[in-house]
Amino acid sequence: MRKLINSRLVGQTIKHLRVSRNLTQDQLADIVGYSVRNLRRIENDGTMSIDVVNTFAATFEVSALDILNGDVF
Repeated sequence: MRKLINSRLVGQTIKHLRVSRNLTQDQLADIVGYSVRNLRRIENDGTMSIDVVNTFAATFEVSALDILNGDVF
């Protein structure tokens, strides 16, 4: 059975990781090399490629699966 990815949950997970590390959107955007506009879009609707998920996973030192499944709360 296939599990669908909840893109909003992915965005909320990235936001949770950012806030839990006391980072602003500007700071995280600088760290990962994305614009603040793109980061806002990612956090709000969770639409991103697996490469972007991997970038956040490496940045926050969690697995990509944890981000995709929302397993960091």
